Amino acid sequence: MPVVIYRYKRLGDIRVPIITLAIRYKERWFPVEAYVDSGATYSVFTAQVAERIGLAYREGSKVYVQVGDGGFIPVFLHNLEIQLGKHRFVAPVGFSDKLGVRFNLLGRVGIFNHFKVCFDERDFVVTFTPYSR
Repeated sequence: MPVVIYRYKRLGDIRVPIITLAIRYKERWFPVEAYVDSGATYSVFTAQVAERIGLAYREGSKVYVQVGDGGFIPVFLHNLEIQLGKHRFVAPVGFSDKLGVRFNLLGRVGIFNHFKVCFDERDFVVTFTPYSR
């Protein structure tokens, strides 16, 4: 399978590894933007994303995730199909109405085990190289 390359997006005056991926729910695919965060254990999306796709997110498995200020927020995990480039796989995706940043987070669990992820700060790209099966 081919390498997937995403160009960083501008966020104010800086460039950041925000990518567009797709999540599948009830046989439909939905585009979602997320910040690729190697420091995040789980992928956590806003409650608004869950509402947009029609997912009753509070029915997921509840965990508490530590955030940047040291506090904890409730996150409800769901196993969803994700598409990065042409690659499709199932991974846990959390949803929270307490996510205190203005973007969704793409974390390690269920994602980074499928790809070698490389952040290129000089050329402002993030690459996802699939591991051989």
